[in-house]
Amino acid sequence: MIIKILKSNYVKHCALLLAVSILSMSFKMPGNADVVLNAGTNIPLETVSMIQSDLVSVGQTIDFRVKYDVKVEGKTVVAAGAIAKGQVMRAQRAKGLGKEGFIEIQIKSVTAADGQEVFLTGGNVYQEGEDKQSLSILLGVFVCILFLTMKGKNAQVPPGYQVNTAVASTMTIKI
Repeated sequence: MIIKILKSNYVKHCALLLAVSILSMSFKMPGNADVVLNAGTNIPLETVSMIQSDLVSVGQTIDFRVKYDVKVEGKTVVAAGAIAKGQVMRAQRAKGLGKEGFIEIQIKSVTAADGQEVFLTGGNVYQEGEDKQSLSILLGVFVCILFLTMKGKNAQVPPGYQVNTAVASTMTIKI
């Protein structure tokens, strides 16, 4: 009986169908894919800690954190929590005569899932403190000259301050 089943046409057809199915399967291994991260892809960032104009200096590096996963084709290319780097371009502490302090930070880059440095654009942070110049001059002229030494407020960027940046140039990320 077994010999009769083995010699039947159904077994030959099933064997042929099975052979074609196996040969048409893809043997590409998942996990070694290259994904293209296009220029202009949005990367949301937030500040890690308080940044104050009186405590930073020009050229200092400031850390930012990626707020959400950045995905391309369903694959994470920049993970949430990845550290982005910014650089202080201009900073001034509050001065006499009520002049406010200010700070300007340019976001430079973030680390991708494969360890590559992704350069960013369009994510400058600029904050000014409170201006007390008019008050200082008025009080200095009409009340007491010592009010001219009154300082304005320093600029502050609170932790969790959100900044939207974009990828500067198209690049390939290995996932």
